[in-house]
Amino acid sequence: MTVNFHFLDGLKIGGIENLALTLSSERVHKEKNYLINLNKNINDHLNYISKNKKYKNLKIISLERKRGILIIPLLIKLFSKNKPQNVIIYFNNITSLWVVLGAKISGINNLAICVQNSIKSLSNKNLKLIFLMRIFNILNVKLVPCSSAIKNAFLNFNKNIKFAKVIQNCINVKSFQNQVQRNKKFKKINSPITIMMVARLDEIKDQETLLKAYSKINQKCKLVLVGDGNKRLYLEDIASQLGLNIKKIFVGSKLDIPAMLAEADIFAFSTTLSEGFGIALIEAMAAKLPIIATDVPACREVLDNGKAGILIPVGRVDLWIKSLNQIISSSTKRDYYIEKSIQNIKKYDVKNIKNKWLKLFK
Repeated sequence: MTVNFHFLDGLKIGGIENLALTLSSERVHKEKNYLINLNKNINDHLNYISKNKKYKNLKIISLERKRGILIIPLLIKLFSKNKPQNVIIYFNNITSLWVVLGAKISGINNLAICVQNSIKSLSNKNLKLIFLMRIFNILNVKLVPCSSAIKNAFLNFNKNIKFAKVIQNCINVKSFQNQVQRNKKFKKINSPITIMMVARLDEIKDQETLLKAYSKINQKCKLVLVGDGNKRLYLEDIASQLGLNIKKIFVGSKLDIPAMLAEADIFAFSTTLSEGFGIALIEAMAAKLPIIATDVPACREVLDNGKAGILIPVGRVDLWIKSLNQIISSSTKRDYYIEKSIQNIKKYDVKNIKNKWLKLFK
């Protein structure tokens, strides 16, 4: 039996954490999956996981947070006890290096790091990241970008980084769709059209542009922003200045995303050039929603160059207003993009993506 270790630095609520849960809970052939949480003080998902039947076969090990190389002895003990053949790390920082060194000392060679975030400048932080990636190359760790956009962004600054083939993010499409469908029956009849965005409220996203556009919409609709983060107070202040109802728009982080998307009619994804993939986009496609997103490389890639959704140039409030007004007023246009979502989602199903990971390690 193949043993796989999936490493997270805290079980937060977010796309990367959901990806780790999806891949580690999907069993292919004879394998055993462990989800290793390196910071047991961050366990936002724990109650949700314990109540969800689809995670019943998933073994979760939460460790006491250790700083620097102090974590290596703990990891060596863990590797020696469970003897994993494959290790996937879902974050890319100095802690990743300690995990890699612990695995190498334990004789494990099948190591991969999910590269989830893009870069757009050579800041000190990004220079350190590039240096770290070159070390991973030397240690024969597979650097797996989740989009070509991420890969190309790094290569623009350093052509010597060696990447493995792109492996996209994924969800369990059938399970996700079933959950959405079960929740749709609770949606109120004749309720106003709901525009929804699911994303962290941080510097990588651009909810500000969406708020400004929504404040100018001349039709009856409502906006819901699902997520939390360090920009929440700033965005709430923007919304207040625009005369919007903060309590109705900002609903905070939610674990049951299918239930939230069941309430939506249009999915909006306003983001920046730093966007790496946008797993929320594939969740919206699975929920059979028409999508409007920012025209950045990552969104362009996921939405098949605009065939599976409407793309708006970065920061163009005027074009967001125009597109939102058009799609709100036209059920034909909504149906067209819903059909495109349905057609585009198949390639992001967990079974297809899991086979790509197995092929990578073989």
